[in-house]
Amino acid sequence: MIPLGFRLDGKYRITHRLGGGGFGEVFLADDEAIPGRQVAIKMLKRAPADDHSDLVWEMQTLAKFQHPNVVAFCHHFRTDDRLFFVMEFCPGGSLHDRVYGDDRPTEAQVFAWGLQLCDALAFVHNKGIVHHDIKPLNILFAADGKIKLGDFGVANREMGTRVYLPPEMFLGERTTRLDPRVDVYALGLTLLESLTGVHPFVGLAADEAILARIEHEFIPEELPRWVQEVLLKATHPTPELRFQTAADFAEAIRAKHVAYVFDGNRIKADALAKKAEAALARKKWRQAERDANEALVDCPDSVAALLAAGRCQLMLRRYDRAKGFFSRALAISPRTPVQKELGLLSLEEGRIANAISLLTDHLHRHAADYEAYNLLLKCFYLTDRYEAGEALGQMLLDGNAPNECLANNRMLCRILNGGYSAEELTNDAARFHENPFVAYNFTVSREKSKAWNGNDPRSGKSKLLFAEYHFASRTWRKNSLAVYLPDDRRRDLTAPIVTIGSSNANDVVLDDPSVSRRHCAIVNYRDDVWLYDLGSTVGTAIDGERLKGRTYLEGVHEVLIGRVHLRVASSSDRLL
Repeated sequence: MIPLGFRLDGKYRITHRLGGGGFGEVFLADDEAIPGRQVAIKMLKRAPADDHSDLVWEMQTLAKFQHPNVVAFCHHFRTDDRLFFVMEFCPGGSLHDRVYGDDRPTEAQVFAWGLQLCDALAFVHNKGIVHHDIKPLNILFAADGKIKLGDFGVANREMGTRVYLPPEMFLGERTTRLDPRVDVYALGLTLLESLTGVHPFVGLAADEAILARIEHEFIPEELPRWVQEVLLKATHPTPELRFQTAADFAEAIRAKHVAYVFDGNRIKADALAKKAEAALARKKWRQAERDANEALVDCPDSVAALLAAGRCQLMLRRYDRAKGFFSRALAISPRTPVQKELGLLSLEEGRIANAISLLTDHLHRHAADYEAYNLLLKCFYLTDRYEAGEALGQMLLDGNAPNECLANNRMLCRILNGGYSAEELTNDAARFHENPFVAYNFTVSREKSKAWNGNDPRSGKSKLLFAEYHFASRTWRKNSLAVYLPDDRRRDLTAPIVTIGSSNANDVVLDDPSVSRRHCAIVNYRDDVWLYDLGSTVGTAIDGERLKGRTYLEGVHEVLIGRVHLRVASSSDRLL
């Protein structure tokens, strides 16, 4: 312990002890060479002089390249085999003080600071330095209120404060001490803690905290959806699916949106990998090898192609080559993926940000999974991000996606984004005229165009039908749907989409004030019959329960349309 009043390096008079940690103690000192100037002096714990050579180099590097959001380093000196760093003094305290003080920061403040910290991290990363200990205690405020990144005591070392470390640091996965994604993860946790006033892993046992990192369900759903998406990306348990740089993190904060970039070559490679797997199943080893090799030319880091190539080489008894392919695949994707299934569950539960994170995770591994793309497009559709949905749908159509539902769903996004002229809409409807969803939505949009009359077309969104992936035109088989009306008349309907409402444009017309013009619709595919409520005013009930969205029909059901009772059989042969 250095006594107060003690002079270091002949000019720094110690006035106060600021704190201490695992690597030493920090003191406040007056610089007697410059009257009125105060500095912070960090004294490292006693160790052989060459143990700190890397730290000296890092501090000297920072001294050459000043950044407004990095605590300024002045110089270092040694006294009695102790190493001292002289740094800028930040009298405004730490981010930890503000997060756990009486006046919690607002969302706007947190992300304004987050942008500055991202810029600071991008700066130090570009100089070959990874901080490794990002946390609220190491983020300080200068006298003018500017936020500063400080304490580079463990920079470029594979250590740091445990509760801020990413999962790969605990799981024995290959990491390097210069991987900037370690800092991206810690900053994501720091911003989350700043927003909520709670660290998600504090109070958990070590194994529970590791499991929480991997399960990745600690971002509160109460946060705004864009905040959830950004923090889910920043704290992703797989480094390859995190923001790859602090600059990427900053860009997402500025845009309030995570940019999802998909690679057409990866889609082609995964499609070829599927051909290779099919050839392997037929024992066509050479064909499989050609398909797998072609896939890897298109996309060398396609996991599906690497696995197909490895299996092919294994069948050809080329064990070293097979091992090489498998090792590369494992390095990219060390965990068994079930992200699509979890993404679908999140979507159905309304946790859209989490669904997007899981689906994009899955698609990076399985880039030719068009069903997953359609689920992602649905996420964009449900959250009114029509431009992103239209762009994704167009990319898939340009790549000859095999399912016509994508044409319908891309059309919906374009309609709702206000990007269609009447002529373009008509042309698209004619191009995909065999798709019953396109035909239905075209009709609805034409009906609504007069009502919209230049107003926001999204006012008619509830009447449109988003096509699920299993509703491909080629899977439609004629089905006879039976509907018993209130007067006991029976209607047998075979159209692929049956509409019910008070308007004469419907297949089943109900003249009752409780029934909306287009009240509900039934997708009528054999063995795949679904009832949709179309945002009706009074609502739709099935077998005594209020319908929310859509439900599967099998057998005979009692359906309440507004206040009108119908009996519906999913197929005529279900009636005796």
